[in-house]
Amino acid sequence: MASRTEKQGATMSSINSHSDVHEQEALNVPSVRDQRAHTLVAEFLASPPKHPLIRLLGVLRLEPRTLVIIFIGTVVASLVSLGQPLLAGKIVGVLRTEDLMAAVPFGAGLAGLAVLASGITAAVNLLSAKAGNRAVRAFRDESATIAMRVPADKLVEHPTADLVARCSIDAEHLNEVFSRGPVQALGGIVLIVGALVQMTILDPILTVAALVLTVACLAVIITISSRLTTISFDRQEAQGEYVAEATRALDSVLTLRAFVADAFAARRLKRCSLRLLNAANKSDKAQALMGPLITICIQATLALIVGFAVVRIQTGQISTEELVAFFMYTMLIISPILGSTDTVMEMAESLGALQRIINLRSVINHPATPGFTVPRTDSGNDMPVEPHLAGDVEFRNVSVSYPRGQGGRENALTDVSFTVPSGSWVAVTGSSGSGKSTTLSLLEKFVVPTEGTILVDRVPLAAHDDDVYRRQVGYIEQSCPLFSGTVRDNLLLGRDIDDDECWDIIRQVGLADTIYARDGGLDATVGESAYAFSGGERQRLAIARTLIGRPRMLLLDEITSGLDVLNREQVMDLIRTTMGGITTFAAGHGHFGMDIADLVLVLDQGRLVECGPPTEVSERSSLFRSLTAH
Repeated sequence: MASRTEKQGATMSSINSHSDVHEQEALNVPSVRDQRAHTLVAEFLASPPKHPLIRLLGVLRLEPRTLVIIFIGTVVASLVSLGQPLLAGKIVGVLRTEDLMAAVPFGAGLAGLAVLASGITAAVNLLSAKAGNRAVRAFRDESATIAMRVPADKLVEHPTADLVARCSIDAEHLNEVFSRGPVQALGGIVLIVGALVQMTILDPILTVAALVLTVACLAVIITISSRLTTISFDRQEAQGEYVAEATRALDSVLTLRAFVADAFAARRLKRCSLRLLNAANKSDKAQALMGPLITICIQATLALIVGFAVVRIQTGQISTEELVAFFMYTMLIISPILGSTDTVMEMAESLGALQRIINLRSVINHPATPGFTVPRTDSGNDMPVEPHLAGDVEFRNVSVSYPRGQGGRENALTDVSFTVPSGSWVAVTGSSGSGKSTTLSLLEKFVVPTEGTILVDRVPLAAHDDDVYRRQVGYIEQSCPLFSGTVRDNLLLGRDIDDDECWDIIRQVGLADTIYARDGGLDATVGESAYAFSGGERQRLAIARTLIGRPRMLLLDEITSGLDVLNREQVMDLIRTTMGGITTFAAGHGHFGMDIADLVLVLDQGRLVECGPPTEVSERSSLFRSLTAH
């Protein structure tokens, strides 16, 4: 019956997965453009420029070809726009002769130039949006990669929701660098220069007056914008804080209801919301002040131009049609300046968001260590190999401390030393907060010792490549988290293993009937909270996930907490039968793993107070006897 169940389930899973083959291949084989973009983003975040403008140009480097097209399109649209005032002046001159038909060709030409400029601008905007979206994706993906490698001791400062905000909301702001950034500013400069040339030809004196006022406007804008980046960064920080608090509250919504603590969560959200409101008001105040200042500069420019124009018309030094063209060129200059308020604010927001992503990257203070290599071969290449762990472990005077308020440190482990031979079952026990989980976190390379050395197979743990090492270390934690997706997703976690092997392992852990009973078998949907699985089933699924990796060392972090006696015994028997013979560290309370333990480590307030076989430790340690009394 079990064999038929597995075969039927494997067949269903195979049929359901065939439709996704092409999509998976597309996801697993990124394009050359994607690879280049992700490489550039990684290099940029690892060594970011200090000057804000250079940072914006660094973002634009992701799309060099598109950037050239956008710039050319912007320049062409600007040049086309420069022809419109000349035609408008011609129309005015012809109309003064009252020859309406003679004005038709000029009118048609003016309309054609307007349509052409608008068409080119629309195409450039579309290209800019798509390029910006690709850049956002590259920064979003790299930020997510960084977030997945934030050291465990830094997660207090960067909770899950904060990381999500940096990967999503902050990355999205970088789209503006392409749609409203330096390239469009260069196009505006071309337009301004072209307009000034034409204005100089029409009337140099009026042009000088307009230019002086324009430079004054730009000086005011640059002075004000220097403060906007800091203000915008504060707003981004406040927004990230609010998102983080809201996510925490929603993640714990059932617990909050159970304790009737809705008001408690609401108060915390209101405090964060108030901080966001204050930051938003400060940002909007800066923007509100900037707008009127620019408007005053523009109005002063126009007033002076009108005054000079009246005088020059009266003296006959400029004609009416020339004055019309001059005013239209003036408006072409003023339009970019008028839009500079929004542009500067959006660039400030983009720079603030970029700074948050850069700050996240700085948390990753060391790259993955190089893996072991075999001697140079005839091919001339150093080929990395996975060192097969034997499982010998030694702690030498290891201490771990975490930062706490006012610059102090809190010791989690102090001067811990022990040696574990390969293949041993080690029971790690102690009261809550004694350092059991910290010991396992050290072995999983989640944290690094503050002092002392850890050796694995007589090699310093720091010398082992993180990923190569972790692939050979099985880790099962108390919560046994399951991920939104399918049963297959939760088993494989991206590894390439066929369905037959999956079903074989599912049978070993006693879940074949349970999985097959779900609609879709291996493709059955699993929610994040996994309410459809009992505690024992979650543990079995976590064990199956670990078993697939064929670990050479096993870390168990209080995995039977919350299970009844029957389930505890079944889980222990399952681990012993499927993964026996490898070095195992089992942290827990009570008798967890004591019956089969070769060695016991008793921790108390971060210090190793007993180490030895269970029978010997039990004879000499009252603390151990009290810990295992229940």
